[in-house]
Amino acid sequence: MKNNEIVLVEWVDSHSGRGWQTIDQLEGVAKPLYCKSVGWLIKETKQCKVIVPHIAGEKNTDIMLQGCGDLTIPTKAIIQIKRIKLD
Repeated sequence: MKNNEIVLVEWVDSHSGRGWQTIDQLEGVAKPLYCKSVGWLIKETKQCKVIVPHIAGEKNTDIMLQGCGDLTIPTKAIIQIKRIKLD
């Protein structure tokens, strides 16, 4: 694997309400949605970070390394990244 680092990413995302609501109700949800995601850091650029929570084939010589559940998070949305140490 190119980057064998597991990370915990804290980030914010947009969200929407549930159908028609009064303006007072809408003002009450006027904040980004706080999120946490964990996975292998596969790609890191100025614009985004890509993490993958599921990796397969690492110990198989006849199978190419595969990832599933990839998530691309814009760098601007990231609050913090914590490296997780493996024993």
